[in-house]
Amino acid sequence: MALKGQTGATPRSHRSGRPDPLADEDLVETQWVALRLAERSDGSPALPALLHDTTYVPDTAEVVDSLIARSLIRDDRLSESGRETVARIEHRIEELTSGIWEAVHPADRVAAERALNTVLDRARAVLVSR
Repeated sequence: MALKGQTGATPRSHRSGRPDPLADEDLVETQWVALRLAERSDGSPALPALLHDTTYVPDTAEVVDSLIARSLIRDDRLSESGRETVARIEHRIEELTSGIWEAVHPADRVAAERALNTVLDRARAVLVSR
């Protein structure tokens, strides 16, 4: 896994030429997952354990430590800076993806949301049972 400051941690937007809200914030996918988990966490279990149960990242403590070092997480929860970062990324994702959903009929959007949430729920159940 390439974290900020590590060799080979080339931001994706520079490699692909496409906009990338995570690269704009100098984050990688696993850090984004950790931020989202911290956003929803009540502090139990500890964030590294929660990240381990949700992903296949070998060193979840390293991921969380990288976010603590950037003051994005404190006590396994988002700091104010972390909340602002998540809000910026979510806003940018919304800007980039809004055109996708505009072309879809509202009834189809509801069906797609239901189907995607079902897949997500099943994926979470599989991860919890492993």
